[in-house]
Amino acid sequence: MFYRFGQNNPGGFFDGPQVLIVEAASSQEAEELATEAGVYFDGVASGRDCECCGDRWFRDPDGFATLKEAIASIPDWRTPDEDSSVYRVVRRPSTDEHESRE
Repeated sequence: MFYRFGQNNPGGFFDGPQVLIVEAASSQEAEELATEAGVYFDGVASGRDCECCGDRWFRDPDGFATLKEAIASIPDWRTPDEDSSVYRVVRRPSTDEHESRE
């Protein structure tokens, strides 16, 4: 499955890609992989983000069966700018023993 994490722009800027798409076996694993990639949640409560702008990252609880579907679900209003791309994909680490040794 592919899970999407969207970014708000507190302070008027995006920090890296606006959307992170994570391949994972579950939403819990997706959140763990997203966190490893720099996503954080509850930024207002932790003091990282201001209350007026809201949390930088939010979860999309629905998974998508394919990467193509996840990319197609990104709203049209998200466009790249000079400092950020629209999306980045994080693939699930391989659990195949052969692949992990190479």
